[in-house]
Amino acid sequence: MSDAERPSDAAPSESYTPPPLLGCLYCHTEGSTYLQPPRKFLGLGGDLPTLVCSHCHTVALFEPGPPENPQAWRIRYKKLSRAPRYFYMTVQFGTRWHTAEEALEISRRGYAQRWRVRQAHSGDLSFLQPTRLSPPPPLMSYDESVYLTLNGVTLKQNSSGALSAADETILDVGTFYLTDQKVHLLGHRRDWSHKLSDIQSVQYNERYWRVYVGGNQQHYQGQNHPDQLDAQLFAAIVEALLPKKED
Repeated sequence: MSDAERPSDAAPSESYTPPPLLGCLYCHTEGSTYLQPPRKFLGLGGDLPTLVCSHCHTVALFEPGPPENPQAWRIRYKKLSRAPRYFYMTVQFGTRWHTAEEALEISRRGYAQRWRVRQAHSGDLSFLQPTRLSPPPPLMSYDESVYLTLNGVTLKQNSSGALSAADETILDVGTFYLTDQKVHLLGHRRDWSHKLSDIQSVQYNERYWRVYVGGNQQHYQGQNHPDQLDAQLFAAIVEALLPKKED
């Protein structure tokens, strides 16, 4: 059977309402998106078109709003770009449906977060406006500038550096301070402090971040709170403060 005689699995050609967007919600590239008709196989498949980005190659189902309210559209990503620069977008968009309001808000926050990560990677932490505490908490010097203060941070110890390690002991939990010289934890049991030069690595995933200190697998751990401080941005800030290693 020739291609001309072969029955098409794609939906009949018809016009679809284009999204009221200037570009991609995911990578923020203008003019990079286009609609594709739904593809069906043996009569199976959805009736919604897909929104494709030629820049980041994300693919999303797009449901237009009704004629009387075109801004009431919805979107659900089917294929995500997992490039590190889109970490925030991947976690926030996931593969669930989002209303227009939700999607636009995620896109706005993600754009700001990506630029702040870039700033941190370049060593520019001016957006944090560091301060000195008077009087400073225990173990903190008067000349330390505080960049971040986070609650509910734990200090743990395990036998493996993997993020998914299950064999770990909670040493303490409390308020965490990141300064230009040290990391501090005002814990329930005692106060803890490590120099920035003690930091061996900084790791993160979609659930939390970890700062490993010393050589005995001790690590500070905090939850990933994208609406407050994204784990990727936290890691970039810590790495920007680390003392430069000599060649």
